[in-house]
Amino acid sequence: MSRLLLIPLALVLLLAGAMMLSGTAAEKRADFTFVDRGDIKTLDLPRLTYMQDIRIAYALFEGLYAVHPLTLDPIPGTADRIDISDDKKTYTFHIRNTAKWSNGDPVVAADFVFAWKRMLDESGDYAELFNYIQGAEEYQKALADKGKGGPPPDFTKVGVETRPDDPSYLRVQLKNPTVFFPDLVAFTPFFPSHAKSMLIKEDKSGEMRVNPKYTRPPNLVGNGPYRLDKWEFKRKIRLVANDYYWDKPGVKSKTIDMLAIDDPQNCFAAYESGAVDWWNEVPGTIGGELLKRGRTDLHVFTSFGTYFYSFNCRPTLPGGADNPLKDVRVRQALSMAIEKQFIVDHITRMGQPVATQYIPPGAFKAYQPPQGLPFDVQRARQLLSDAGFRDGHGFPQLKINFNTEGQHKEIAEYVQRQWRDHLSINVELDGKELKTFSDQLRNKQYSISRASWYGDYNDPSTFTDKYLPGGGNNDSDWNNERFAKLCDDATRETDQTKRLRVFHDAEQILLDESPILPLFHYVNSHMRGDNVKGIPENARNSIILKSAEVVRKR
Repeated sequence: MSRLLLIPLALVLLLAGAMMLSGTAAEKRADFTFVDRGDIKTLDLPRLTYMQDIRIAYALFEGLYAVHPLTLDPIPGTADRIDISDDKKTYTFHIRNTAKWSNGDPVVAADFVFAWKRMLDESGDYAELFNYIQGAEEYQKALADKGKGGPPPDFTKVGVETRPDDPSYLRVQLKNPTVFFPDLVAFTPFFPSHAKSMLIKEDKSGEMRVNPKYTRPPNLVGNGPYRLDKWEFKRKIRLVANDYYWDKPGVKSKTIDMLAIDDPQNCFAAYESGAVDWWNEVPGTIGGELLKRGRTDLHVFTSFGTYFYSFNCRPTLPGGADNPLKDVRVRQALSMAIEKQFIVDHITRMGQPVATQYIPPGAFKAYQPPQGLPFDVQRARQLLSDAGFRDGHGFPQLKINFNTEGQHKEIAEYVQRQWRDHLSINVELDGKELKTFSDQLRNKQYSISRASWYGDYNDPSTFTDKYLPGGGNNDSDWNNERFAKLCDDATRETDQTKRLRVFHDAEQILLDESPILPLFHYVNSHMRGDNVKGIPENARNSIILKSAEVVRKR
């Protein structure tokens, strides 16, 4: 029986549109085609935070270390020789002489320095990761104080050194031994940038600025296994193997298409028709039924991420009204008034574990997660009363901010009912398309928002660093000195057992203070046939596209 005959009848009409998305008669089908959360948001390195954007960035760029496609361990990438000092505080990178940009220019150490300085200058969303480097935190503080009469920022004091006589030489000085620094350097914030293709000169001032169209083809110049051939807004991205990439034999597919299909039914139709080889993140609306049917091409496995609600902890709400969420008792009450099992049983339906912690249990070997807040309606009502809102009286009508893709609306509707039934408070639903939603979350222009976090590298700090004061990803604007002190202590501690205990104490503070309401831990889910290779099932769901291929029958 053909795969097409297994499609529910309602989906058959969608096949023609899905096939059109995958290519036309004038364009040969890509060697590998996949669907992943609709379109990407940005390819501007300082602004990369979404998983689908990061996945494409791994195909277009490469760091000094790269990510092993199967193990996800850091391995030599653009640098082929890496010298590490005995005290583990100095890394000296030597860029391989075969490393080139997609336009044929050699990759040099200055390309990394340019990108890293820009990340700090523009307060990129992951700029705090550079604070492990000597002088980077002080440089960022000087930038912030620039308009307050402070001393001018001096990048030469940041522990990054190049040599005029050796363009391949890059020396990095760390503040403390950082056991996961190779993982960081393999991550997207530490990727290089090709300055000559990005910068344009201002007409009046003569100053250089970044061309806002540098991420669009044919402008984008990368040093990864692929180059960006096409980006058709909300339709398709096409990647073509980079002729100048140093490891051309390791690139399994010569062309890759990412289709921008938002609707899960259309994604399923495209996959069932054979127009898509790999469908990432299958939602429960479809996956739940497929699990019951025993579909062997549906793969569900442990994830490195948590779905939660974020509370804006600023003193006032957008618009200037007093913010009840600044009171920890209110945040705790809202957190304890949600019966979460219903969400995973009846909405997400993919076997997600209910979450009371932030860091997914089992994500890090030997890490013992702390206790989160339980479901306790009586305690929640008492906390709300203690905060001055007995039986919900006087509580302002806040909004739940969410993006309309996926199942976020269903979850928000359920949370809305739970707070109404258990606490007698009413909240509005405020759904938006992804870009508007993410901009409001990032700029703290919300009161309550759906949010999530996937770990980016193999250390608990990939979760805890998100909530450091002033961090670009600290959407709650929650600040706790004790939490920040513990995170700093962990960076200095070299004994791994002690480090994990420090992280445990830090996470306990986060859970007690409740700037977030954990709902469930993600599971990864994707559909692929047995002929799709190079897509490992890892918790981080970090797919390195250079290894992806389809073995087709001839």
